Amino acid sequence: MIEFNTHPDKYQHWTIDYDCPIATLKLKVNEDGGLHSGYKLKLNSYDLGVDIELHDAVQRLRFEHPEIKAIVLTSAMDKVFCAGANIKMLALSTHAHKVNFCKFTNETRNSIEDASRFSGQTYIAAINGTAAGGGYELALASEYIMLVDDGSSNVSLPEVPLLAVLPGTGGLTRIVDKRKVRRDHADYFCTVTEGIRGKRAENWKLIDELVPRSKFEQKVEAQDRLKQAISTRALTQEAMLKSEAKLLEIEENRITYDHVSVEYERQSGIVNLTIHAPDGDLPTDLESIHAAGQTTGL
Repeated sequence: MIEFNTHPDKYQHWTIDYDCPIATLKLKVNEDGGLHSGYKLKLNSYDLGVDIELHDAVQRLRFEHPEIKAIVLTSAMDKVFCAGANIKMLALSTHAHKVNFCKFTNETRNSIEDASRFSGQTYIAAINGTAAGGGYELALASEYIMLVDDGSSNVSLPEVPLLAVLPGTGGLTRIVDKRKVRRDHADYFCTVTEGIRGKRAENWKLIDELVPRSKFEQKVEAQDRLKQAISTRALTQEAMLKSEAKLLEIEENRITYDHVSVEYERQSGIVNLTIHAPDGDLPTDLESIHAAGQTTGL
């Protein structure tokens, strides 16, 4: 059974650095830390386990850290941002797992955009190497994309020429609808396995800014400060998650948390989700309701 309950102390693939009001999310995938056996997560490629950590980080930044206004999404590896979904992992997966994997990654990218749109917490992608397939799609979920100009770093969606499949995490939609890339450029871009680099990537609106490697860190920091300065996120907003959700028990057909339980009827395909009220008397006034919310993490 796949465990979705995690914590930054348990992360194998991501680190979060805080420099209020800015946070940096760095990807350095543990090659041997795949969710299942039979593949290595080379070149910052990812599987569901990597994205479970990313999803957890995005939600924690949004709801536990109201002081954070801008988030840099980057790689801790030199000359590699992210190579996208691990191909060997996909080849070994069942059809059902692949479908749900793509759904989960899509929802995680959507939650990044949702945080920027509705919580004033702006994501900036600092692409310090090659961003291919799902790696570039991850950057596309950000509001601003910076690419290091070193003659080799590039962005690409090579799924069509290499695998004969369409990009599976919103790539085509985001380059056309979100970034307003010309459709003829978008069509050509999706047929080029080596991707687009340098000034052409900037001119085609595949990125927002091209930065020399010698000035990359300074430019990223300057963009951070700009984004956090115009953020609408209130510094006085209270953190909405005050305590960890407690996972009490996992069984074959049941998962139990402190206030939620899930039961699977696998033959019928039905899932029963039950919400349990906190122990104790029900609150009778607004102050008691607020205090109960603080206690339960709501």
